[in-house]
Amino acid sequence: MGILNKGFAIAIDGPSGVGKSTVAKLLAKQLNITYIDTGAMYRAVALYNIRNNSSHAVEKSLEKINIELSIQNSEQRIFLNGEDVTTLIRTQEVSDATSRVVAVNETVRKKLVELQQQMAKKNAVVMDGRDIGSQVLPNAQVKIYLDAAPEIRAKRRALEMQGKGQPHDFVQILQEIHERDERDKNRLISPLVQTPDAIYLDTVDLTPAEVAQKIADIVKERV
Repeated sequence: MGILNKGFAIAIDGPSGVGKSTVAKLLAKQLNITYIDTGAMYRAVALYNIRNNSSHAVEKSLEKINIELSIQNSEQRIFLNGEDVTTLIRTQEVSDATSRVVAVNETVRKKLVELQQQMAKKNAVVMDGRDIGSQVLPNAQVKIYLDAAPEIRAKRRALEMQGKGQPHDFVQILQEIHERDERDKNRLISPLVQTPDAIYLDTVDLTPAEVAQKIADIVKERV
């Protein structure tokens, strides 16, 4: 498929562990468009505050934070004040801080949403997160809501950690997913929601590649 016009946007929302980022990356490559990992941007803010023990002053920390996204060897890398933190932001500690402190801060969300919207104006993009279709890209031409039962997402997460040789506990992972879902759906600022114009896709019986293909087919129909 040819390159989509500048300003064409695909919004992918859904709960934690449903595979949004994996699908978005595959889709971006297939359609030759820009993938913007919004979650990584929030994680970078969380990492900075963990390192500087400043979780009580997240808003002030924004003045000292510069976040950049870069494509290297067909992979997106995220830089925090010039340092490649792509791997460092994927720890459980960063995930918890992102959900509990950073993502619920209105000032942080406002700054990052503005940055994300600026990126979307300059390129044809696919973004994934929890409020992309509702807040970040409300006028996106294609909106998708990915979902899967918590038990399925916990199993996938456990297998992923096992593959990386990391210690894991299925019961604990499942509990964390339930807690994360509760926080994301009920937070006062930009909660996780399926917008009325979003297409619902249950990923239980689908591989990431199959999900990406389904979305690509939807994009082709819209174009």
